[in-house]
Amino acid sequence: MRIVIGALWLVVFLVLFAFAVNNTAITDLHFFAGLSTRAPLIALLLAFFIAGFAFGFIALMPVWIRQRVEIRRLRRVANKPVDTTPLAPRGGTSGFDVGATDAIQSVARGARTTT
Repeated sequence: MRIVIGALWLVVFLVLFAFAVNNTAITDLHFFAGLSTRAPLIALLLAFFIAGFAFGFIALMPVWIRQRVEIRRLRRVANKPVDTTPLAPRGGTSGFDVGATDAIQSVARGARTTT
């Protein structure tokens, strides 16, 4: 599989290299306010490609940083020890009704047995 992928990358490189070699003619690039420059077409294409990459990278930086902070926070939470002691009622006045719990459990058992 590596050979196939390597061959595909080689073909892409050769096509782009042939494109660059065929577009070496001097080109006029006109800006606003009468400004212009003359450069080989491939140099202009490369400059705009690099500028687009830089703009995209800068535009994605806030999202990337926010995600890294969130991942760091989640890792800290995941590495905290978990308290495994069972919860118990705090006394007779806590509102914990054993009869209600038994009723709920019997309804749940009935729901599991019916098909």
